[in-house]
Amino acid sequence: MHQSKHRIHESMEHVDEAIALSAMYAANHLEGVTSIICMSETGATPLLMSRIKSSLPIFTFSRHHSTQHRVTMFRGVQTVPFDSEAIEPGETNARAVDELVRMGVVKDGDLVVITKGDYVNAQGGTNTMKIIRVGADIR
Repeated sequence: MHQSKHRIHESMEHVDEAIALSAMYAANHLEGVTSIICMSETGATPLLMSRIKSSLPIFTFSRHHSTQHRVTMFRGVQTVPFDSEAIEPGETNARAVDELVRMGVVKDGDLVVITKGDYVNAQGGTNTMKIIRVGADIR
């Protein structure tokens, strides 16, 4: 487990930056976290996350091919094609975790950190972080 100290004593100006850095801090310091899901329209949040050293994979879930290609250049970031428009907002987290289970990345009992915006499919709107236990009722 890697412990984050990046910008720990600095203030931030943007909500998406605070969420990205908080997610990485939680992922690096909370026992049981095995991966990070970042739902992203533009790739800005996974870029911020990739600046923090971690041994955990960051999975960017995006419906945009341009975002999928861009994030593969970021340290520790992998892309997962994911059309959030086709999913009810209340089902998004469960479907994303199910995809990681299907890929063999996580298993029951693992913790997953998820970041996304409250307004699904809106650019620049990352304002939410959740920590979910795989196998639990995610709704």
